[in-house]
Amino acid sequence: MDSNVLYATLPDLSARIMRSALASQTRVDWDDFCRTSHIRPVRLDANSGQLLAQEELQLQKSFAACTAGARTMWFDVGLRYRAIKFGELGLAMMTSRTLGEALQIACRCQALTYSLINYRYASAPNGAFALIGSYGKLSEDLHDFSHYRDLGAIRTLVADLMGGDLPLERVTLAAPPPPDWEQQRHHLPCPVQFNAEQTEWVFKPGAAKLPLPMADHDLVTLYSSRCDSILRRAQTDGTIKGRLAARLSRSESDFPTAGEAARMLALSERTLHRRLAEEGTRFSAMIDEARYSRARELLAEGQLAIEQIAVAVGFAEPSSFSRAFKRWSGMGALEYRRQAQTKNNRFA
Repeated sequence: MDSNVLYATLPDLSARIMRSALASQTRVDWDDFCRTSHIRPVRLDANSGQLLAQEELQLQKSFAACTAGARTMWFDVGLRYRAIKFGELGLAMMTSRTLGEALQIACRCQALTYSLINYRYASAPNGAFALIGSYGKLSEDLHDFSHYRDLGAIRTLVADLMGGDLPLERVTLAAPPPPDWEQQRHHLPCPVQFNAEQTEWVFKPGAAKLPLPMADHDLVTLYSSRCDSILRRAQTDGTIKGRLAARLSRSESDFPTAGEAARMLALSERTLHRRLAEEGTRFSAMIDEARYSRARELLAEGQLAIEQIAVAVGFAEPSSFSRAFKRWSGMGALEYRRQAQTKNNRFA
């Protein structure tokens, strides 16, 4: 995960893993956990969803703090990060021609991974290669958590790519051994050195050219291109307007006040208003647009009464919502619902 691309979207795999671990080993309620993490309640229903990378980062910080007294969980949690659930990146890696190509894609698209350690791919003439970790900006409270989780996650990733084989020569970690390492060491078929100067995953000679069982040139080209597109969008959508719009689109409860929104974006309220004005909009206009967008979704779904939708989008009185919706759309809320449902039935 790259701190410069915090507006990339990631599959909610990591959040699901953390929720499961919290429920099974700490009995922490997920909604309470999200509130203490100062992010929106992350809904994890039957359908997979997405999070912004900055939300994933905050979840990891809170998870590490919440489980600091149960560090034996961290390696086990890492073992659950399956390649197929990394979304477009996972598919790009799995359809690569060789193991070396797959892990080069992973390093190039670091911002689409969940790791807080940055890995560099280094190759040798004999086909050996290494993933070399750097973590200069990694805060002390996340250092061991990130190393232990990656120890499990990279192990699972390579096993998934290779169909179970692990062509590893050695692993060195710039961290002390996990508290239960003697019980966990069987997961790695190679020596693991702790308290090393450098974090490295060293692969055996010839490993770079090992073919992958799901190799497909057309698919790896397609999915790699999609990963690059996601990264380009995230890198260019750095305006305050874009960042705030992304936050508002993911707000599941009450919309934030200007002061709350400013804190989310690490700005003062005065700076937030000034930057939005420079970008040609106002905070109130963006809240209006977010309310309108949410109202259209809820009306089209047809499950809530108008009174309930009014409350859901931040209006105390249904009459106020009705006036606002007519101002936004030029028609009444009920008329919009009828038209939306007619269109849905036509294409059902």
